[in-house]
Amino acid sequence: MEVIGKSKAHIILDSCLQDSAEYFSDHLRILKCNPYCKNIEYLAERDIYQWTFMADDPRNNPIVALFFVKQDLEHLHPENELLEHYINSGNIEIDKNRGGKLIRWSAAENIPDVTITSENTFIGTAGAEICLLHHTDDKTSVHYDTSITLDFKVPFPLNMMPEMVLKFLTETIMSQIMQQATESMLCKVQSDICCIDAAIAAEGESRQ
Repeated sequence: MEVIGKSKAHIILDSCLQDSAEYFSDHLRILKCNPYCKNIEYLAERDIYQWTFMADDPRNNPIVALFFVKQDLEHLHPENELLEHYINSGNIEIDKNRGGKLIRWSAAENIPDVTITSENTFIGTAGAEICLLHHTDDKTSVHYDTSITLDFKVPFPLNMMPEMVLKFLTETIMSQIMQQATESMLCKVQSDICCIDAAIAAEGESRQ
């Protein structure tokens, strides 16, 4: 049965667009803020990342999910439709002339061969769009939109339930877990950036 989990969040960072984009481009640093991500490995020969996520199922059995992800960064020009979408979605003074940055995580096509030895280990697909917009007050809006897909065999006695009902319940629970993880991750990012800014400010004062 294939299930899809989704999460979406928006935060405002006390850092400019360039600094925020540089921070979010650090793939390892960002993923380490996710409480369910246990390992991130960069596969240089394929230019992709391998994520290892772990969580417990409703019966407290550990589930391991592997994802292979490619990261791309693009500049959003002022006339970009995606930029317009996010500008119109909130009551924030965005400096449209500065454009924005889009970090995209997409499912890698060229993945290595993986031997699965446990029935509780799955290979899924993951994707995300992280859109960063520059504020007129030199802050940055971050719109984070992600989804993951898992395909697994439903064990007994859950397979006795109608598949549509089970699929709905599973996707609802998975999306709730993802939303909590996303909010936790972005909260850590905000805290981390504040610490970085404070350290830079302190360093600057010490040199005066």
